[in-house]
Amino acid sequence: MRKLIKYFLGIATLTFSFSFFNTAYSLDLVFSEDRPDLRTLDPRITQSRHEEMLIVNIFDQLIAADSNGNHYPGLAKKWDVSSDGLEYTFHLRDDVTFHDGTKFNAAAVKATFDSIVDPETGSQGAVDILGPYASTEVIDEYTAKVTFNRRYGSALTAFTETELSIVSPTALEKLGNEGFGMAPVGTGPFKFKNWEANKKVELVRNDDYNWAPEYMDGSGPSQVSTLTYRLIKDTSTRVAALEAGEVHIAELVPPLDMRRFDASGDLKTITGTVSGLPYAAFLNTTVGVFQDINVRKAFFHSLDRVKMTNDLFFGYAEAAFGPISSSTPSYWKGNEDYYQYDVAGAEALLEEAGWKMGSDGVREKNGEKLSVFFPCLLEPDTCVAIQGYANKVGFDVNVEVVMKARQDELIFANGYDMLVIRWVSLDPGVLIIPFHSRNIPEPGKFKFNWARYANSGLDQLLEDAESAETQETKDDLYMQIQKHIMDQAIFLAIHDQVQTVAYSPDLEGVRFANGNWQLRMYDVRNK
Repeated sequence: MRKLIKYFLGIATLTFSFSFFNTAYSLDLVFSEDRPDLRTLDPRITQSRHEEMLIVNIFDQLIAADSNGNHYPGLAKKWDVSSDGLEYTFHLRDDVTFHDGTKFNAAAVKATFDSIVDPETGSQGAVDILGPYASTEVIDEYTAKVTFNRRYGSALTAFTETELSIVSPTALEKLGNEGFGMAPVGTGPFKFKNWEANKKVELVRNDDYNWAPEYMDGSGPSQVSTLTYRLIKDTSTRVAALEAGEVHIAELVPPLDMRRFDASGDLKTITGTVSGLPYAAFLNTTVGVFQDINVRKAFFHSLDRVKMTNDLFFGYAEAAFGPISSSTPSYWKGNEDYYQYDVAGAEALLEEAGWKMGSDGVREKNGEKLSVFFPCLLEPDTCVAIQGYANKVGFDVNVEVVMKARQDELIFANGYDMLVIRWVSLDPGVLIIPFHSRNIPEPGKFKFNWARYANSGLDQLLEDAESAETQETKDDLYMQIQKHIMDQAIFLAIHDQVQTVAYSPDLEGVRFANGNWQLRMYDVRNK
């Protein structure tokens, strides 16, 4: 499971010097960001996929996973699962140290997981990913037993997630939660060095690193000595810098530029198809016009998602139709039978619901306009395209491009009609995070059920699926879950997530981390 992917524009420059060359190499990674600067580099607290661009290179997890989600020994050499599925015993490496020189051991595992569930930490994605966590017991210095309150079928995948990275207890005690987020200490291939707000973050090679997972190419420290992430907000500036050789890796490259690079061969490109929640909109079921299910269904039918996706992404993304992407395990193909593009059907549903077309092209009912307030954090161009389609059938959609702080205010105040989301996950268990009623936002408590939808039957299905003992049972339960969500028209899938990366032809070893979104820099080298 993974957290929200944020959108607004930024650029990171990574300066690499390689141990066997006497020349310094620069690698510039362009990424989108939802604020002028990063907020935290604490894996337990982050909500940003772009903060994780750095976090994934600073920290390790108990279980390693390649870009396809295959499991490998990580900080744990091996693990045992009890017959009832409640206990996971990890046999840990005894040769690992944190960047501050302290030992990685079972006590560090316990301290990390206990801190995640501590309300004082303010964990958001991490506490959800840890699921029905009960406790961690230190069996001996290098053996830790994690116990859950109920069977947790997503546990092994959860232990691969960046949010469950193991942190240094010594640094955490010394710095506190806020301070740790500004100067993180992990066990990964790169160490935090410096952070200049709104400008750059610098990482340096961990010269002691010799515990890379076996799916990686190396066995010792990275060939890269320094990574410098420099923030540049403008998209065109990012692409120009890449083409000029001032930066050497760019992520979230616009599709038109990807197509141009693919045609010319001047730059290498890779595209990651991302599992989990697609780019989608939650429709608020507790306030405004979307309290009416027929209005929600009409909105769904008003969108030509296939054409919209093709127009925006030129073949680099495909339209999505269900609560999870088609690449996610337990995806139900029945999703694709719902809410096809149907203008006449949308108009009929609105008429049936009492919304009559006004002279200004906006429908009205009892003196009220069919108005939708749509704060947009992710992909403003897509939000505007959605607006254009919906307005044609009589909606008045007001798109406001927002930063993360503004979106959070609106979430706490229940002051929106719809919000967009993306979430990377290799497990359908992610669905419990945005659809269980316990995750409806509260003032001061950031949670992800932005439809604010509460249904005890759906809650039970989600809990049962999380505890399912067989794959057959799991698939059946997730089919029922997806059907329920589709029947209620609370989650409007638009397109599958893609990660588009372009980089210098002089570089090798550029690869995605778990989930095909972040870039893992350990294997990067010059030809």
